[in-house]
Amino acid sequence: MNIALDFFNNLDIRWQDFVDIAVLSYVIYRILLMLRGTRTIQILGGLLLVAVFFYAVDILKMIGSAFVLRNVFSSIVIVLVVLFQADIRNALAQIGTKTLFAGAKLRQSADLIEKVYSVCEYFAQSRIGALIVLENEMGLRSYYDEAIKIDAEFSPQLLVSLFNTQSPTHDGAVIISREGRIAYASSILPLSKEIDFSTNMGTRHRAALGLSQESDALTLVVSEETGKISMTFDGDLVTQSAEISLKAKVQDIFKKTHKSEKLSEA
Repeated sequence: MNIALDFFNNLDIRWQDFVDIAVLSYVIYRILLMLRGTRTIQILGGLLLVAVFFYAVDILKMIGSAFVLRNVFSSIVIVLVVLFQADIRNALAQIGTKTLFAGAKLRQSADLIEKVYSVCEYFAQSRIGALIVLENEMGLRSYYDEAIKIDAEFSPQLLVSLFNTQSPTHDGAVIISREGRIAYASSILPLSKEIDFSTNMGTRHRAALGLSQESDALTLVVSEETGKISMTFDGDLVTQSAEISLKAKVQDIFKKTHKSEKLSEA
C-alpha cells in the first residue's frame, strides 16, 4: 500500500494533464464516430499494419525494407492529406455547421414543408423517383455550377413537372432555397462513402446522405423502385415504415429548431 502511495506521490501530474487527456479522448471519439462505416477505417487499418510491419522490419534489421518504409513515413503528413482530403473537408464542414450555426435551424415555413411532403407522397404513390433539398443556414452554392437555374416561386405543380420522367430535369436534385423558392434543378450532390448501405437504396439515397454529411440541409428522397420516402438530416438517414412516421419526424425537426430559434431571440 505504501509503495503504491509513494508511486503516485512521485508522479508529476498537473490538473491540466487531466483536461488534456479528456479533450484528446473526446476528439478521437468524435473522429471515430465520423469515420464509422466508411472506407477510411479500412485505410487506417492498412496504415496500422504497415506501421507494425515497419516496427518488425526495424527489429529484424532488414535494411532495404526499412529504408523504403522510412522514406514513406517521412512524408506521412502529405500521404494522410492526399488519402483523407475528402474526409478532412467533410469533417471541417460538420464542425463549421455545428459550431457557427449552433446545429441546424430549418428556415422554411411549416406550410412549405407540408406542401413539399405532400408532393413526395404523390411521387411515392406514382413510383416517381425524386430528390428534394431544403437549403438551410449553410449555403449550397457549390452545387449550383452544373445545375439548371429555375429561381421560381414554389408550387407543387412546378415541382411535379421537374420530376416528370420525360423531363430533362428528372435526374439530379431540386434545391429549394432558404427563402422558399425553387432555386435549381438537376443538381449533382456528393455521394456518401458509407459502406454499410442497404442494397435497396441507390444513388439518390447516397447523394442525399452525402449532402447531409457535408451540410445542414434536410433532404427528402422518393424511391421509384419501392415507393418509400426517406429523409436525411445531420448525417442520418430515416426511411418511412409501419413503425416510423417520417412526416412526424420532419415536423418534429422543424418544431424543435424553430422553438430553439424563438427562445434565442427572446
